[in-house]
Amino acid sequence: MDKETKELFNATIGELDRMQDKIERRFDKIEDTLEIMHNEINTCKLERESVSILIKKIDQLEKRIEDLEKRIA
Repeated sequence: MDKETKELFNATIGELDRMQDKIERRFDKIEDTLEIMHNEINTCKLERESVSILIKKIDQLEKRIEDLEKRIA
């Protein structure tokens, strides 16, 4: 290879390395974002389950109160 071809080849390889680094950083950022979203989703699921349990408990307590009110009346 002549000098000019080597320089062009080296410049091309350098640019490919730079692009690969840039893409890897973007993938890392995307992975971080996905992990955060995954954690948020899990938190929402747990909150939804907690709310569902609380609603059931409230319903049970309301039924008990109604039964007690009927006994008193």
